[in-house]
Amino acid sequence: MPKVRVVFFASLKESIGLSEYIAEVAMPLSIGELKHQLATELDKGQTLLAKGIQSSIDFEFARDADIVFDTVNEVAFFPPVTGG
Repeated sequence: MPKVRVVFFASLKESIGLSEYIAEVAMPLSIGELKHQLATELDKGQTLLAKGIQSSIDFEFARDADIVFDTVNEVAFFPPVTGG
């Protein structure tokens, strides 16, 4: 089964207790599907299902409907970004 490197940033890293995780996934799948898979695989993965969790695919912002293909190197998740 294909693998993808999943990285967690900021408070997600603290909540989940990991900075990264190598996930075995059936590709292609959506970011939303990956979130749900990780929510069941990781002890505190339910944190990923909270409102406002952001994601990126190979350093490009992504939405839950965006697809992770087998050519992807990294998917990252992070809390909502605020700025001023």
